[in-house]
Amino acid sequence: MSTRQISKDNKEFWENKINKNFNLKIQAIKSMHLAEIREKSEKNFGSFTKTLQVEKDLKAVDLAEKDYNTFFDSIDKLLNTKRAKLRDASQKLETKLKDWSANRNWDNNSYGNGNEKIPAWDWDSKDKYSLAEDFIKFLESKCHEETEKAFYKTKKGEELNEIAEAQDEAITLLHTDMIGTEVLKCISDIAKKSKIAISIPQPSIKQLSA
Repeated sequence: MSTRQISKDNKEFWENKINKNFNLKIQAIKSMHLAEIREKSEKNFGSFTKTLQVEKDLKAVDLAEKDYNTFFDSIDKLLNTKRAKLRDASQKLETKLKDWSANRNWDNNSYGNGNEKIPAWDWDSKDKYSLAEDFIKFLESKCHEETEKAFYKTKKGEELNEIAEAQDEAITLLHTDMIGTEVLKCISDIAKKSKIAISIPQPSIKQLSA
């Protein structure tokens, strides 16, 4: 009989083989008794928790949990009711402002300070809202816009209209068929009447005259 020991590699091979076959047998036995053990476990649960003296603790957790969940559901329902009320009021005001916007020709492009665009409801899951503030900022912006337009229609605002008209006149002249030197002279005169300094460089006049 050989006295040589099993080599390391062979030991690993046989250990894996043994474990594989024995584990399969163990698993088969456990599967065979699984249903019976589960049934016994369910029957033993009452006495088990009694032995551990945790019955009162389990009951306390159960009552506290039910109380919390009931309260949470009522709060959630209340929040949804209030959110729906806010949404309806917001959308009603939004619709009204859209009608006024079309009627009064408001510019509702979102630029500048961001208050030109009518606030819209799009946050069904938001925790807190600032719609009232957004609507007020929008209306303040439109109020300023209309006040500015009205002001420049008064006597105090005549200067701006006169300058705008002079500017339009100068641009129109620039695109006429008049002689270049005459165009520049007329533009200079128009600017002077509006108290705007536009000096025509002499080289430009000489170049146009040549």
